[in-house]
Amino acid sequence: MGRAPRKKKETGKAPAAAPGQPCRAGLPRFRIISGADGAERAERTRTANQGARDQALADFYGAGPDLPSGANMRSMESLLGEVLESLNLQENTIKPEVLAAIWEKAVGARLASFTELQSVAKGSARVWVSHPMVRYELTRLKPQLIKALNSELGEGCVKTLRIVQ
Repeated sequence: MGRAPRKKKETGKAPAAAPGQPCRAGLPRFRIISGADGAERAERTRTANQGARDQALADFYGAGPDLPSGANMRSMESLLGEVLESLNLQENTIKPEVLAAIWEKAVGARLASFTELQSVAKGSARVWVSHPMVRYELTRLKPQLIKALNSELGEGCVKTLRIVQ
């Protein structure tokens, strides 16, 4: 005994739309909106359920109406300018000759012959040393050196002393 061929079940789904055609099963997914400046943009369509859900959440949490898409937008120039300004990247450079004179006055001629004040920037003074023993001696004298440098450069100019070899 042979079986009869089965019929395909109906799935209830609409057949797929041809390319370039709107979706047949309901609303198209996107619609074209013309802006105030005449520019066109695509906007995703919303179903009635999505709109009702969003309104219920807004009512429950006390949220106001949706802001327009450009409400929180800023130009990259203004944002970058604000960030760079807050970083305080302007570095006041002091000539090497002036640094050498200030350093020699702060530590004395003997220690200055084995060390070099390389830079003072953003509250940090960088000092190069020629020998580990000199590094040890400068480490012991850090508070006095910072105080001496601040008396020469201005109060609060040097907060830390970095010693490198």
